[in-house]
Amino acid sequence: MNKLHLLRTHLVGAVPSLTRDPDRLLTFVEEGSVEFRRGRDLSHEYRYAAQLVLTDFADELDTVMLPLLQWLAEYQPDVDPNEAVSFEAEILNNRSVDLALRVSLTERVIAKVDCEVGTIRVDRALPRFEPDTCPATHWKLLIRHTRATDDYDLIAEWGEAANDGG
Repeated sequence: MNKLHLLRTHLVGAVPSLTRDPDRLLTFVEEGSVEFRRGRDLSHEYRYAAQLVLTDFADELDTVMLPLLQWLAEYQPDVDPNEAVSFEAEILNNRSVDLALRVSLTERVIAKVDCEVGTIRVDRALPRFEPDTCPATHWKLLIRHTRATDDYDLIAEWGEAANDGG
């Protein structure tokens, strides 16, 4: 479940309330399966529904959704867009919710079996698909809360530190 650890690290670094208090992000695997072919080839693929629960979440939904979608585009681009993310929320009060996100993830494991010496070498395939049309590595999330103004509010930042040219 390496992808789930990568996703958690990404969200903790991108979502302001999680950066301040990472223990408010709970992660689970609800249901999973292993797909493989019979025989000596032990390579397989994990498929699982990851559950991410943000407790007492009071930020804009997009502060978590946009970094999540950005991460999925890089690490899980083959996911069905209609099944990539689903969510539920329990309204706690006028400002906060417990937000549960469900994300479909897959992880390939390449297992090379050497029957002569009795070894199995395992490589975890965690490819990253670089976006070739957008070179930015530092992101700022700006939201305009009303169309009556041209002003956008900065509500989140994440990624590599901006290069200040110096």
